[in-house]
Amino acid sequence: MNKDLKIKTFNPKVSIIILSYNQEEYIKEAITSALNQTYTNLEIIISDNGSTDSTKQIIKIFLNDDRVIFLDHKENQSISLRQNQAAKKATGEYISLLYADDYYLPTKIEQQVKIFSSLSNEWGVVHGPGIELDNRSGSRQPISSTKAHGSCLVQLFKEYSDGFINPIAPLVRTKTYLEFPLYEDIFSEGESLYWRIALKYKFFYFEAPLVVMRYHDQNMGKAIKKNMEMHLICLDRLAASHEFPKDAILPLAEYRAGIVFSNAWHCLRTNFEIAWAKKLILTSIKSTPKSLLSFRYFVGAIFILMPEKLIFYANEIINMLSRKKFIAPLEDYYN
Repeated sequence: MNKDLKIKTFNPKVSIIILSYNQEEYIKEAITSALNQTYTNLEIIISDNGSTDSTKQIIKIFLNDDRVIFLDHKENQSISLRQNQAAKKATGEYISLLYADDYYLPTKIEQQVKIFSSLSNEWGVVHGPGIELDNRSGSRQPISSTKAHGSCLVQLFKEYSDGFINPIAPLVRTKTYLEFPLYEDIFSEGESLYWRIALKYKFFYFEAPLVVMRYHDQNMGKAIKKNMEMHLICLDRLAASHEFPKDAILPLAEYRAGIVFSNAWHCLRTNFEIAWAKKLILTSIKSTPKSLLSFRYFVGAIFILMPEKLIFYANEIINMLSRKKFIAPLEDYYN
């Protein structure tokens, strides 16, 4: 068959899953961005996780479109559970995730389906970068994200400073997605799902940004302590998997030490959960003692020895001299 003809006739259904919870300010734009995709063979599965604002009422406005399926949950439970429930309802060949406070650019699905049309079944994910929209200033800037391509598990660990998999950028084969249900005993597994997928499938990186993520006061990424605790659980389970390759053991250990230090340092610099942050940094240094040769770990070790009151004063001086102030984490986001 002519390759151009094959691409033109490749028209699989795509299931867009929108996860919402108390996002009345943004949900309309999220749904509209899904419905207005240039690719039209879609179903939109909206899972509302027990919203108490007007989110549910806004969603119902769109139910006259037969592409929209509304999973109206009364109770707020784990995001992982809701994500799994929505995925099981999907009838498309591909799944694309969207949070209700973010949105897609118009050609997101079309561009990624076109890429999949020329890929074999060993490729499970097409992903790429995104754009960050500051909700206060309206400014936009690129979001750093990994350029992981091909068989990329080790790359995901070694190049984590480039960023993680953008959580709403991927288009994933539904068969692949369902092979790796999210851990429902964890409130939100998040992007660590892609480590497990990378054990078996190749990733295709497409460099054009196709998604927009809002930066606002209640972003889940600011819940540093909760996110870090869940992240470490996922790392431990990944390492314990019988499918985990030997060549990824050291990169995982180095990644773990680095990500633990980065999050703990952020907490120390914002005077947040200081005792917990100190414990994390000490754990990171113990796991990789040679890290003390680097300047940032050396400074972190000094912070560990400082009393809490002195850390407050040190942060004030550093902020004044560097004119840099870290964004305060959320104290309690999750139920």
